[in-house]
Amino acid sequence: MECHNPNAIRQCARPKRALRLQQLWREGVLCLLAVLLQVGTAAGQGERRAPAREDAPGQKSQQAPVRESKAAPLPANKLEEALRLLLKATSDSTAAAGPQRPQRTLEIEGLIVDQTISKVGHDFYDIFYTQFEAPPGIGEYVVTITEKPGRGTSTLISLNVNETDLLEMPLQPKQEYIEAVAADAVNAAIGFLEEARSVSRQLEKGGKQPLETF
Repeated sequence: MECHNPNAIRQCARPKRALRLQQLWREGVLCLLAVLLQVGTAAGQGERRAPAREDAPGQKSQQAPVRESKAAPLPANKLEEALRLLLKATSDSTAAAGPQRPQRTLEIEGLIVDQTISKVGHDFYDIFYTQFEAPPGIGEYVVTITEKPGRGTSTLISLNVNETDLLEMPLQPKQEYIEAVAADAVNAAIGFLEEARSVSRQLEKGGKQPLETF
C-alpha cells in the first residue's frame, strides 16, 4: 500500500518504528541470554564449595562421639609363647641359610701419589704408573712423585719411596726423554722395594734363631 498524504505517511511510519523496536528488543534479549549463559558455564567449571555454616551463638556444634577401641593386654603366658615362636623361626632361617662367610676387608697394598703440576709432569706420572709393578711379597708402600719448576722449559722430578728420597732428575718436554727418565725411576723404585724386602726377611730369620747357651 502506497502512502501519498502526510497523515498516511505518519500511519505507515508507525508500524515500521514498532518493528524496529521489536527487533532491537529481541537482539538485546539474545545478547543478555548469551552473557548469562557464558557466566553460568564459567561458574559451573569452577570448584563448588559448600559454604561453611556458622552456628548460632549460644549453640554448640554437635559431633558424633568417637569410640576408642581398647584392646585387652595379652597375658604373660601368651606373650612368652609368642616370643619363643619368634626366636625359633629366626634360628631356623639362620640355619637354613648356611654358615656365614667372613667379610673381606679392603686392604690397600700400595699407593702412587701424583704431585706433578705441569703437562710434562703428568705425562711422566702416567708412564711411571703404567710401567711400575711392585715385586711379589711387598706389603704396603707409598711412592710419591713430586715436580718442581726448573730453568727454562725444564722441570725437576723427585721420586720418594716410603719416605726415602731416591731420585731428582731434570725433565724436558720431549716424549723420548720423558720415557727414558720414567724407566730409570721405575727401576730405582723396584730395586729399593726388593732391597727392603730382603732386609725384612733377614730380620725375621734372625729373630727365629734360638739363643745360644754358654
